[in-house]
Amino acid sequence: MRTIVIILSLCTAQLMHANDYQKAMKENIEKLFKTNNVETLNTIAASFKRIAAVETSEWLPGYYAAYSYARSTHFISESDSIHVQLDKAQAELNGLLESNPDESELYVLQAFIYSLRITNPMSGYKYSNLSNEALSKAEQLDSNNPRVYYCRGNNIYHTPKMFGGGQQKALPLFEKAAELFTNNKNDNPLWPSWGSYHNNQMLAKCKETK
Repeated sequence: MRTIVIILSLCTAQLMHANDYQKAMKENIEKLFKTNNVETLNTIAASFKRIAAVETSEWLPGYYAAYSYARSTHFISESDSIHVQLDKAQAELNGLLESNPDESELYVLQAFIYSLRITNPMSGYKYSNLSNEALSKAEQLDSNNPRVYYCRGNNIYHTPKMFGGGQQKALPLFEKAAELFTNNKNDNPLWPSWGSYHNNQMLAKCKETK
């Protein structure tokens, strides 16, 4: 009887721990997508890092810490400050790539970080190539990942026509991403979901000029 009580207590404790993790993650993810303030996003990133320090077997907390830093660059205009935030994002991502080399989402985030580093024409060639290399790896690992085609579409859209880019080249990629965003949903409520809203915006923009 005592053994049964101990087992039930351990199971209850594990369940409570899992619930606490889910709650903390959901709260921070919700805040992440509701703010456009850099300092708040830094605070949210710090919260994810604290969760990651406890949940050492989970990669999503570190992923969201890196994504928080990357997202903050949308609200920064000064190039040096953008790279400071992206350096923070890269530092979080490096360890995740080492410990989870077969996770497609991590390579998509790597591609996203590379593309955000294109702050002037001189850096375009280098980081576009690095971003596309990361997306190729992400696609190899999961060809149904919608963020692969969303990010690739963005890369193509912002590439000059003379170098094979432009709206019409990007259109089929945004279309494929839209289909996968609709039909390839992950059952994990904490799974990355970003990109869908902006993909729809870019899809509409490309169709307007078709």
